[in-house]
Amino acid sequence: MENLNNKVPTAKKRSAAIDMVKGLSIMTLFYLHFEQGCFEYKYNYFLVRSPAFYMVVGWLWGMSSNKRTVKMHWEKRKYGLVMPYIYFSILFILLDIILIVFKLYPPFTLWRDIYKTLCLRGIGTLWFLPALLGGEMLFLSTRDKSILLKVLIYIACFFLAANFDWGGNHFINPDNAILNAPIRVLVDMSYCFVFLSLTYYISEKWGKGILKNQKITLFFLGALLMTIAFYLANIILPQSAFPYAFLVFFIYNILSGFGILFIFTAIENFKPISTPLTYCGRNSLIVMTMHYCFLLELFRLFDKHVMMNEICYGRRTIIYFAIALVLQVIIIEIINKKFRFLIGK
Repeated sequence: MENLNNKVPTAKKRSAAIDMVKGLSIMTLFYLHFEQGCFEYKYNYFLVRSPAFYMVVGWLWGMSSNKRTVKMHWEKRKYGLVMPYIYFSILFILLDIILIVFKLYPPFTLWRDIYKTLCLRGIGTLWFLPALLGGEMLFLSTRDKSILLKVLIYIACFFLAANFDWGGNHFINPDNAILNAPIRVLVDMSYCFVFLSLTYYISEKWGKGILKNQKITLFFLGALLMTIAFYLANIILPQSAFPYAFLVFFIYNILSGFGILFIFTAIENFKPISTPLTYCGRNSLIVMTMHYCFLLELFRLFDKHVMMNEICYGRRTIIYFAIALVLQVIIIEIINKKFRFLIGK
């Protein structure tokens, strides 16, 4: 890997830090989905989650001189996002049918997952693929529009996300899953658009200048941003009411996203950390889809029907997580070698 002090990475040859951020984000979600009640956390240490995925897209686009159009992006993403969404949805619906036949799932599960697939809410973590594509397409279609139009779209996205997630869902009854699902799609796309676009403009204006700094400077800048994000998430956010809570949530995610990117840029040549994280980052699509809809469900069924536990909870969830990590690597290798079409390759 070339020294960043000598050459600024572009979209064509990007820093390993990008994949490290994606790797940490997906493994944080992996862990949090599995671990239930084993540890008590006084503070929220898991600051790098799904918004970081949107931010690395914005960062790469801002650094690149190649300004793709909506049509160009669709041609690229229909293989990388659309086809995987379709293939994995079919796979999980077939899994539903098998489990229903063996009376491990109630029949309504099949119709629920078909509905979620058609309205783009997605089965399990598949929601992320339409959210990412929708946010990207919205950004590209408005990037060169007037400032007024952009401001109106930002206001609409902030309003939708804030009211649905933080304002008690004033649109419809929060218990109405059927009507909530398509609105949730729009909310997720709004999140993607806001995080991606703001990161894009910061990257476009200051990105290359930031990366010209010494790595020790980047490390301490990233550590400072992470410290501020930790303070906002754990001290300010719990004391904030709507709508301020939403703003604090948004700000700490932005700060933590940039913070971890700068830290990883500084240490990307440290193989004990970079190697496993870049592996997870390069295979984040497989990890995202298979850990939740397949592996987690597998262990929940095992815990219920073999271990005879009412709920999957406590220390055994960490054991399941450790075993799932090994199985996930096996699944990654199988898909990459035999079923690459599942991930659009």
